[in-house]
Amino acid sequence: MTIDELKKYCDGEFIHIKRIVDELYTVYIPDKAEYPITDKAAMAALLVNMYSGIEGILKQMLKFDKLDVDDSPGWHEMVLRKSAEIAILPPDLIQLLSKYLAFRNFFLYTYVFNINWDDMKSMIDAARDVVSGVHSEVEDYIKSI
Repeated sequence: MTIDELKKYCDGEFIHIKRIVDELYTVYIPDKAEYPITDKAAMAALLVNMYSGIEGILKQMLKFDKLDVDDSPGWHEMVLRKSAEIAILPPDLIQLLSKYLAFRNFFLYTYVFNINWDDMKSMIDAARDVVSGVHSEVEDYIKSI
């Protein structure tokens, strides 16, 4: 993969991720206190999808940099750790993404009604800023290659 192909890949993925976040905000209304379980399930799935897209970008960037990211049991955490080590993303953004990863893992193995609404709400409220921050950092990193 060339640098231009990596940039094109990342740009395309960010278009999809931003679309997911836009869809999230068609369901989520910040002042609304109660949601039916189906709406919560939809919002949770969209958050997980958003995070998975970001993770995919980071994984591709690590592969571009010839860093081994295999599909071992801990590869999800490894992507974040290596992204911090080579300064694709700053520590504060890695810390935020770690929360989305933990949410992803929880979501996959629990019933939707077990999800803490306040935790999910805070991630939804931050989603646009998180995506914007990751996008900006990824663009800066690609320019530095």
